[in-house]
Amino acid sequence: MSRICVVLLILGLAAGADGPPKVEKQVLEFRLVPGSRTVGLNRVTYSVSISERMGLKTETRTESVQRTERFLDQVMRAGVGGILEIKRTYNMAQVKINNDETKRKVLERSPMNGRTVRILERSRKREVKLEGRGVVDAFTRRTVGMEIDWRDVFQDYPVGPGDAWDAETVTLGRRMAAYLACGDKSRMRVRYEENVVRDGRKQAKLYVDWTLEGMRDRHLFAKAQLAGDIFYDFEEHRIVAVDLGGSIRVNGTIMVNDTPKIIKGEGPISLESSVKPAPIEAAAPGEEPK
Repeated sequence: MSRICVVLLILGLAAGADGPPKVEKQVLEFRLVPGSRTVGLNRVTYSVSISERMGLKTETRTESVQRTERFLDQVMRAGVGGILEIKRTYNMAQVKINNDETKRKVLERSPMNGRTVRILERSRKREVKLEGRGVVDAFTRRTVGMEIDWRDVFQDYPVGPGDAWDAETVTLGRRMAAYLACGDKSRMRVRYEENVVRDGRKQAKLYVDWTLEGMRDRHLFAKAQLAGDIFYDFEEHRIVAVDLGGSIRVNGTIMVNDTPKIIKGEGPISLESSVKPAPIEAAAPGEEPK
C-alpha cells in the first residue's frame, strides 16, 4: 500500500471516529409572557363545486367562503396555575360568501369587528367575554384562539429534525371544523423538517398532514385534507406561522318527496395563520401606544 493511501486511510478513520454530527433535540413548549403584545391573522378559504342529482335531473352550484380575522392581543396573565388570560381586539373580522344556491354574494363584517374580548382559560377550558355591551356571537365563541391551539402539535419529550409523531389535535380540530362547517374527527401527522432562520429568528420548520372528517349536517359527510408547513419560534415559544392547503369533499343523500337526491362536491381549501410581536404603533382603538 502506498504512503498516500495509508495517510488517506488514517484521516478517514479519524474523521469517522466521532460519527455523524449529533442532532440537538429539545422540548417544543407553549409559553406566553404577561404583558407581551402580538398582532395576528387567521384566514380560512374554501370553495366547493356541488352536484345534486335527483332522478334524471342534475344541477350544479358553487359554494365559496373566505373568513379573515386580524387582531391585536395583549397577554394579561399566563402560566400561574394553568391560567391564561388574553385581551383581544379585532381590527378586522369579515366573511366573503358566494353561494349559487341562495344567490348570495356578499361581504359581511362580523359583530366582533372593532370589538374587544377577553379570552380566559383554566385547564384548557375556555371562556370568551365581550367588553362593553352585547354578547359574543356563536361563531367567534367556537373559533376564537385557534392560533393558540396549535400547541396541540407539541409533545412532552425532546424532538429534533427527522422526528415524526401523531398529534392529539382535539381542540384545534374542533375550532377548524367550525370554520368549515364540518365534522371534527381530527388526525394529524407531524414531521420535524429542520431548523431555519426566518425574519432573523431561529425557528423549527414542521410539516403537517391533517385530516378532518364527520357530518357537516344530518345528511352530508365532509372530509377535509390539508398539508403544509408550520413554524415554531424558539424565542416566542409558540407556533408563529401556518400555511396549509388541500381539498374538501362532501357527499350524502337526502329524500325529497320520497325520491333520493344525491349530493357530491369537492374543491380547494387553504389555511393561513400568523402571529408576530406588535409594533409600538399597533394600539387598540382608544388605547395609547406602548
